[in-house]
Amino acid sequence: MKKSPRRRARKRILMLICALVFVLCLSLLIRQYALLLQGRRARSGMQELYYGFGAAALAEEALNSDMPIAVDELRPTPAPDESFSRLLEANPDTVGWLKVGDIIDFAVVQRDNAYYLDHNFFGVPSAEGTAFMDEGCTLWPEDDHLIIHGHNMRNGSVFGQLKCFRDLDFLKENAIIRFNTLYSARQYVPFAVFDISAEPGEARYMDLQQFNFRSSAGYAAFIEDARQRSCFEIPVDVAPGDSLLSLVTCSYYDVNGRLVVMLRALRDGEDPQQISQQMQAATAKN
Repeated sequence: MKKSPRRRARKRILMLICALVFVLCLSLLIRQYALLLQGRRARSGMQELYYGFGAAALAEEALNSDMPIAVDELRPTPAPDESFSRLLEANPDTVGWLKVGDIIDFAVVQRDNAYYLDHNFFGVPSAEGTAFMDEGCTLWPEDDHLIIHGHNMRNGSVFGQLKCFRDLDFLKENAIIRFNTLYSARQYVPFAVFDISAEPGEARYMDLQQFNFRSSAGYAAFIEDARQRSCFEIPVDVAPGDSLLSLVTCSYYDVNGRLVVMLRALRDGEDPQQISQQMQAATAKN
């Protein structure tokens, strides 16, 4: 029995729709794969410029030195540490190198808060962008609070795995984070992990862009606010004078939401291993 012209037409339309859906899905997969490869090449290029120069050994030497961390505001800006020489040649916007366990290991740049949202370290247009320091931050003399932004990528690149810090066990196992700037090498420990809204007027809004504090009371209030928001009770004391670092990415629990991992720098004489052991006492809030 022959099919009616109408049925044949419907079948052709259905096949055409299926073909279009297939082509669309294939195009999206190819685009995602191309984006992944582009990001990998960019990170590999950064790491070659940094570690290929022997920067890891230089950073370790700086961490173990007896040189004071505090800066003299009357001194002129010093020359950048030589470990960054090749990165600075490739991109003069380079300001540091961030290492977080096995999930983050790349350069940090600074220009404005827009350019690196869609350009990678090498200035190539890229949907994943690259990690950048907030335009309001100053490294010399260094602000009390530094902020690094990065996209929350589905493929885990940039700050796509920062959400791992929502897992208490991961936090305990990755308690020591390194951020070396052009002028200092520091290790940090998290003391709060929380979600906020960056939209003024929203219930969970927080003005995170506070870079310096006029008083000890203002500093203490900022720290207490972060602790109250944190999803974990973390046994790390924070006192006025401690340098702060916030790693920030998008989250989807609030309007214009952000996930924040807030850390303080290890003090002179603090043992990273002892800090890691101390972190085992961190507890989840009820």
